Amino acid sequence: MITATSPQVVLASGSPRRLELMERLGFEPLVYKSDIEEVRGADESPEAYTLRLAREKGAAVAEALADRRDLPGWVLSADTIVVFEGDVLEKPVDAADAEAMLRRMAGKRHEVVTAYCWTWRAPGQPASARVQEARAVRADVWMRELSEEHIVRYVASGEPMDKAGSYGIQDLGGALVRRIEGSYFCVVGLPVCEVVETLEALGGLKGFPL
Repeated sequence: MITATSPQVVLASGSPRRLELMERLGFEPLVYKSDIEEVRGADESPEAYTLRLAREKGAAVAEALADRRDLPGWVLSADTIVVFEGDVLEKPVDAADAEAMLRRMAGKRHEVVTAYCWTWRAPGQPASARVQEARAVRADVWMRELSEEHIVRYVASGEPMDKAGSYGIQDLGGALVRRIEGSYFCVVGLPVCEVVETLEALGGLKGFPL
């Protein structure tokens, strides 16, 4: 339940997982999905890429809602990628792409990077009044060995198709993961500890739990 000490926020993401996590924390987010081009620069590191996307998503939504004084001032945006042997693995384009990703990662370690950004959109004020704070959180994930049947059946479930790296650790994909080091919620797509910590530091949250 939102209280006077816990602001309502705009969630700049269409991810049902991020929405669920924010609701579990006690927020009641207004979902306003950002629409930006997601293309990694030739010399851009995975972390820099996710941080840029998180900032751009937040800025795009802040701009779209610039004159809406009736909406929450804080915007939360995020981006998640999987990094395997230096390659960035985002959402699969089709089932064959998802299967190929899982074959590559089976029995090996990969890294998940989730960047998030809080944007104060300064309702009714000039864009120069906006404030952004972004952080990237990492986790190492070891996937177990997978047979071809495992891979085909998992992809056929449809679960991998909207997820970076083609698996969801919080659902069926959890059975594919041997262990993780780092933030579990980073792998899910929103590192909730760091998200709350940053909002507190920015003065946007006066007390927690909500």
